[in-house]
Amino acid sequence: MNKKLIALAVAGVISGYGAAANAAADVSGYAVVDYTLTDDSGAATAPATSNSKEGKFGAKGEVDFVASPADGVTVRIDVDLSQDTGGGHAGAEIEQAMFAWSATEGVTVLGGIFNNPIGYEAEDKPDMAFNNHGAVYTALDSQTTLDGDNVAGIAVAGAVGPATVTFGFLNDLNQVNEENSIALLVNYSPMAGLDLEVGLATQTGNAGLGDGTEGAKNYSVGDVTNFNVVYTGVQNLEVGIDYLMTDEVIDSAYDLWAGYYVGSGFSVNARISEVEYSAGDITTLGGAAAVAAVLEAEDLPGGDSETTAFNVTYKVASNLKAVLEVASTDITVGNAASTSSDLTTLKFVATF
Repeated sequence: MNKKLIALAVAGVISGYGAAANAAADVSGYAVVDYTLTDDSGAATAPATSNSKEGKFGAKGEVDFVASPADGVTVRIDVDLSQDTGGGHAGAEIEQAMFAWSATEGVTVLGGIFNNPIGYEAEDKPDMAFNNHGAVYTALDSQTTLDGDNVAGIAVAGAVGPATVTFGFLNDLNQVNEENSIALLVNYSPMAGLDLEVGLATQTGNAGLGDGTEGAKNYSVGDVTNFNVVYTGVQNLEVGIDYLMTDEVIDSAYDLWAGYYVGSGFSVNARISEVEYSAGDITTLGGAAAVAAVLEAEDLPGGDSETTAFNVTYKVASNLKAVLEVASTDITVGNAASTSSDLTTLKFVATF
């Protein structure tokens, strides 16, 4: 589902993948088939020259259920589906479970579990220009315990002058504290083809670290502030920047990208993404216990991770696209020499 759910809801639209939003009932979704050509970050297996991630196919999908009677409240449930193809994860998970209520003219109330309104990049593959998420989405997803950078709570969105303003009262992003998170988002288009957005979300700092249980995202970067600018005023061209700042751990994260539709179904996209960390070995930030230790050691060096990605996209049919992408990542910790890895993937995204 499109990341800009709240802004769309203000206009009375809960969008499916090409489906009519005002239908009494609707089922839509997508399937993704991916193939990893090269992955330098993959663990080597015997013989030592082989790579367990290369030459592997994977598949996953999503099914979305929407009920939107003409005189009632829109209800939506998105279910993510995956199969274990060697990565150790399989099953069905709820991505979104929510309602949208047009309380008064121009004001919409959302409730439940829904896509994080902060940040530009969408969660679902049909809405993404790249095969993998960028730095800002990844940083935000590291804070939201719910799968897919999702949040839980209530949001109210409405027009305030020429802008759309959204206010959210949410569970703590990490889902481990009694404190609630407050989100505020402002969307404004000063001219045709230029979209501006500023958003922020409060969050308990690292005093609220959880118990470090496996799989939990228990470290906190504190409050987050984001702005993004997208320009589509030139035919077939899109350029944009998405920038994130936090109180702790992450100094900043940004994505700078451009995409151009060449014609005959072909598009090209390029992106530079970077995350700068204020302390600690950035390769350990996925583990709560390691992060807690890093945060207590103020003399540890910071670091950064920079990724460049380039892809060619071909629209095979109205409901099928293929994306061949090459990405290169450089990671630096303190004064140590940087380490590099390359990732080449081919993905097919089919919608229904």
